[in-house]
Amino acid sequence: MRGHWWEVLRLCRVAGRRPYWQHAAAFVVSVWTLWWIGGQFLVPETAPSALDIWTSLLERAGLPDVSWSDRIVRAWGQAGSALAVFGGLFWAATTERGQTPALIGWVAVMLASQHLGYQSAVVTALLTMVGFVLVLWAASLVNGRFVDKYPRLLPADVFRAGVTAATLSAVVPLYAPAIVVFRLFRPYFTRAPRVLSAVHGDGRRPAAGGWSRVAREPAEAGVDESA
Repeated sequence: MRGHWWEVLRLCRVAGRRPYWQHAAAFVVSVWTLWWIGGQFLVPETAPSALDIWTSLLERAGLPDVSWSDRIVRAWGQAGSALAVFGGLFWAATTERGQTPALIGWVAVMLASQHLGYQSAVVTALLTMVGFVLVLWAASLVNGRFVDKYPRLLPADVFRAGVTAATLSAVVPLYAPAIVVFRLFRPYFTRAPRVLSAVHGDGRRPAAGGWSRVAREPAEAGVDESA
């Protein structure tokens, strides 16, 4: 059980390994999602919808023309259930090297909530993701036990991929506050010095964080001792 928790913590660290453009996109989606979810629990009677958050921000910025939100609601209002299903499938498609589907899935779920509501949209997406993983897991039970020259479904790997997708999708709302806390406390932590090997020619080379102790190569150490 402890090993599973360490795996979840490792995946939380993996959520911060993104290309630079994804960091910006993940931060925006995280703030948007966290604001939306927090409103459902803090002020459930007057909680803003996902699009109301953007309209209120634009109005505060001095852009009163927010009629585009009504057009989006009319365009996607009838596709609420389909958007929630697609959001769950995007969650299920999330991997360590491909975390963009988790962001797209959250946007789809928030758009679906405009018609379905918060609880229905989230539950539909969760059931879709879990159902998809269970179908693949059931198919893997009757599949071959060994991988030859063709890809196959293996129960353990299907379960591991499902846990990875669920974890990386679940940490999206927490991405923005985690980045803020990390940037706030990072300058106050001291890292252990790096050990560098000797470089022929100019002798030593500084590490990324400054100079550190230099370990001599075995051959050079033997020459010094004989001298």
